[in-house]
Amino acid sequence: MKNMMRAVLMLFLVATVAACGGGESGTVAVVAQPKSLAAGDTFKITANTSVLVPSGTTVSSPNGSMVSINGTNNIIHTQSGAVVKVPANATGPANNLVTTGSSVANGITQSAINVTALAGSATTSGVPVDGAGTSAIFWGGGKLAIDADGNVMMSDRGELRKVTQAGVVTTLKMGQLIELQGVAIDASGNIFGAGGSDTFASTSPILWGASLAELSTSGTQKSLFVNWNTSLDNPMVGWGGLAVDGKGILFLADSANNRIVKFDPALGTWLILAGSGSIGNADGVGAAATFTIDALCDMPMDSEGNLYLNTGSSIRKISPDGTVSTLFKGLSSNTSALALDSSGNFYVADSSFIYRISQGGSMTSFPFSYLTGFITAMVTDKNGNLYLGVGAQVFKISF
Repeated sequence: MKNMMRAVLMLFLVATVAACGGGESGTVAVVAQPKSLAAGDTFKITANTSVLVPSGTTVSSPNGSMVSINGTNNIIHTQSGAVVKVPANATGPANNLVTTGSSVANGITQSAINVTALAGSATTSGVPVDGAGTSAIFWGGGKLAIDADGNVMMSDRGELRKVTQAGVVTTLKMGQLIELQGVAIDASGNIFGAGGSDTFASTSPILWGASLAELSTSGTQKSLFVNWNTSLDNPMVGWGGLAVDGKGILFLADSANNRIVKFDPALGTWLILAGSGSIGNADGVGAAATFTIDALCDMPMDSEGNLYLNTGSSIRKISPDGTVSTLFKGLSSNTSALALDSSGNFYVADSSFIYRISQGGSMTSFPFSYLTGFITAMVTDKNGNLYLGVGAQVFKISF
């Protein structure tokens, strides 16, 4: 299934590059002729180097991650300084490639990445515990935002968790949201959240409510738009990606109703920016457009106020005037996570790779074999680093 998904995505992007008439040149680093390692060999791999190894070999990266190679004809991209160890009892042909160089396959440039597990445990999730690195515990499955100092803010069920660049995790209080999901930070450092309301109507049946909240830089908490939306049958009402523009206007990917909602906290008003409420993928202006929005979607915003969604099969653009257009079709991303960097590159993922898609449609794939759960969120910082929420962990990726 992984290979099938990857193949479909590759075919799509080859077609996209051809249609756009652009793309990367395909120039890559020169990789030395691979040598074969035998049973019992240990090899510390350097930059732009490749080796061929048999099944059973382990690759231990400087960031602490380890990959065990099974089968034949695999290609493993790793970091310079990784230790490649062939067990003494290894048998079979040395035809698995371990490399720190780049390669080009099916028109997609492939490159290695530097991965750091900032915080959280690969084996434990549950009631939140503050701490550093692997001693910190998350429920997991939340969204991410990043402040000007590089601190990652993660929604963790009803909690807001702060993760520093050193991997130190602390819990911040966020309004009165029972189920915090979408998170956004404005230019001043004020944090906004979206999700389940602080109180549910005490009726039978239960009436589920949605609200927004604010945590100011001074520590003041404020509930916004309490129960602006309600539902008798959907406890995820109010869930979705959240964004804030330079004027403090909030935008929510309203997954319960498949629409984009615009909130003005200063006026206390909200309106539907785009989407008819029906499920679909039609482009158009305002209510003429349709969406299929995942409750765990990201919704990054660019410097011009355009919003973006990954539906898993396409990337949609929502302009400030509510005009919806489709940028890329045919993606086989198995997650609605989406990030956008300051250069205009998009990041999506499947179960084996992270993909960077340029505005021209060319793609670079980055093998990411550190998965301990489903990728639920992506965000980039001002330096172009990518952060992932994976299961109950937060990862930092440098290119």
